[in-house]
Amino acid sequence: MTPKPPKRATVPGYAQRLTGWILSRSALLLRRLSKGRVETATGVTVGAVWVLIAPLFFVCGVIDWLDGGPDVVALLVSGFVIQLVGFSILRFSKFPSILPVARLFTAFVSGAVAALIAATIAHLVTGVAPTIDVALVEASATVTGTNATTVEPETVSLGMMLFRSLGQWLAAAAMIIVLVRILPHLGVGGLDADGGVATRSARRLAPRSSSTMVRLLTLYMGLTLLLAIAYFAAGMPLVDSVIHSLTTISSGGFSSHSGSIGAFDSPAIEWVAIVGMIIAGTSLPLMFRALRRGDLHRFVRSIEFRTYIGLIITAVVAVLAWSDKWPTADNLRETFFWVTSAISTTGYVAGNLSLVSYGSEALLLVLMVIGGMSASVAGGFKVMRFMVLGSYIGRELRRSIHPSVVEKIHLGKSSIGEVALARIIGELFLATMVILAMVLLFTADGLNFEAAFSFAISALSNVGFAFGLGGPNEHLQALGAVGHLSGALLMLIGRVSITPILVSLGGIGEPLQRDIRRWRQTRHEKAVR
Repeated sequence: MTPKPPKRATVPGYAQRLTGWILSRSALLLRRLSKGRVETATGVTVGAVWVLIAPLFFVCGVIDWLDGGPDVVALLVSGFVIQLVGFSILRFSKFPSILPVARLFTAFVSGAVAALIAATIAHLVTGVAPTIDVALVEASATVTGTNATTVEPETVSLGMMLFRSLGQWLAAAAMIIVLVRILPHLGVGGLDADGGVATRSARRLAPRSSSTMVRLLTLYMGLTLLLAIAYFAAGMPLVDSVIHSLTTISSGGFSSHSGSIGAFDSPAIEWVAIVGMIIAGTSLPLMFRALRRGDLHRFVRSIEFRTYIGLIITAVVAVLAWSDKWPTADNLRETFFWVTSAISTTGYVAGNLSLVSYGSEALLLVLMVIGGMSASVAGGFKVMRFMVLGSYIGRELRRSIHPSVVEKIHLGKSSIGEVALARIIGELFLATMVILAMVLLFTADGLNFEAAFSFAISALSNVGFAFGLGGPNEHLQALGAVGHLSGALLMLIGRVSITPILVSLGGIGEPLQRDIRRWRQTRHEKAVR
């Protein structure tokens, strides 16, 4: 008997065609503009980011004008200036015919820094941030999708509120493009062709990377729309529904209220947020394949998804077990909320976090470090990488008993190469060193050790809330300029990864190093003579 072909879910083809048309037109515009005389990938990247981010200023300025807000002129003028500068850079730049990996690292980091500069300008010209250090940390939270802020959302105009939420949403969309187009060539933290499960699963969606990108972005936009409808149906006002759908699906966490999701005091809204945060931490290629073929068993067959859900359930049971009260329906919902907010790195707040036990705090910090699944928009170190590390530790323990054994690491049907394994271990080691250095800076700037340590982990994982102070979001307010700059750098490292930043800094200092080596060699030759 011939087996029946798998059922395919009906996906609106016009949405994919519209997304593909927008991406192709944007790429065509950038190719036509970048025909200057100077071959520089960094110039092309910075110019492209500023040209493409300027419409965000215009849209938010128009919305603020319709709402009667005070930031219309500031947003429109700053957007026009940024776009003009971006056009000028593109006109003088040309994409190089040969692009070494080191320069690709530099271009990748320069694109993130360009977006950070544009967001910093927006916060300064609108008066949302009074000083440059506050503007920089607010911009870093916007670009990296971290729910850490020093401003009261109620005091921000609608235009800037949408700028911040759309900034987090667009930053996550940009990470989808980076996942498909750039990470396979960089091999950051094991996400490469040699054992990189995340990029490998993303590239299998279509023969061409552009088609894969269109499909993932279409799914991303569709999930955002569905989540906005769910929030509205649960009783959230329309504008709040749009804002929270943007920051939930992108794992950004910005809210239109100081109390975050807890300000609505609605169990239905909190359950919608819980489902949305779980989705934000789930692999986009896995969701696309399961929905496109109508085969929900793909989630069950995915070893990483089973581990991801298993971590959530185990953490919920552990937090409830550490509680000194008999669990009720409210306790269960609140525990699910905190656990999913931590592991998805969304950083939403609901309920009183100060009532959580010390053991639960430590567990939430561990979940922040783990983060969501690979090929998701969530931050953290990713579930798959820790699974690889667990398999590596098991293999080394077996080798201590049987030294001659030859064994490759397998996760499901994927094998992890030694190069990818070394990069994963190196990435974790570098992240640990960064956390230790930042803890020292935070303690020197006024935080106690518990607050400094938890906020360093939270910022590096792009979460936001932390422990050790009176409230979960008071850490940035307690820090000075040094702490703000350190926090902004930590958020950027968490989203971009430490490896590209170190390689880029090494590339900037390479001419100086070459001159020093030449000077030393000349001095040595003179001494020998």
